Amino acid sequence: MLTDKQREDFFIRIYFDTSYGFELAGIKRAFLDFSRTLKIVDENRRTLKQNAENYILTQLQTLLETKINSQSEFDEQHEILTENLTKTWSELTYGQAQKWINMTLKYWLLLGEVRINKIERNAQYFHIPIDSYVQKGMFKEKSPKPWSKISNYDDYFKYQLDHRNKQTGNFPLADEFTFFNNYRPK
Repeated sequence: MLTDKQREDFFIRIYFDTSYGFELAGIKRAFLDFSRTLKIVDENRRTLKQNAENYILTQLQTLLETKINSQSEFDEQHEILTENLTKTWSELTYGQAQKWINMTLKYWLLLGEVRINKIERNAQYFHIPIDSYVQKGMFKEKSPKPWSKISNYDDYFKYQLDHRNKQTGNFPLADEFTFFNNYRPK
């Protein structure tokens, strides 16, 4: 009765606000994933959020257009992107910035190549979004420091290195998708 495409389009439509396009839908949805942890003092919240969204959009589109040749090349670009995002909106911690960037890439990958042009080009290098589920489930931390309070890139990046040392043979984000699809919090 329903095609797989009809089902997929329906799920996308109810989870994402696609009225401004799929790219912004992913960015805006990713913002919701961490925004409860964002303490905003500046009264220009709307402008700051829009500036940050525009920054993420232009930088990630550029990243998709660029053929990345190694994990270290992607890592360097990711660090610059994260650093500059925290400068674009100074109230963001590194933990929040990585979550916004990494969840955007995850959502874009979920939306697929047909909706986000060239999303798969560098996907093997994408980072795992760090949050409490990942800290406790993938990394087996009993009492992790809140991911939203990670205040420097090195503390964040240790998670990426720890996962790579597991040498699963999969792309990191593929492992994270598998983890979330099977994770049952206690």
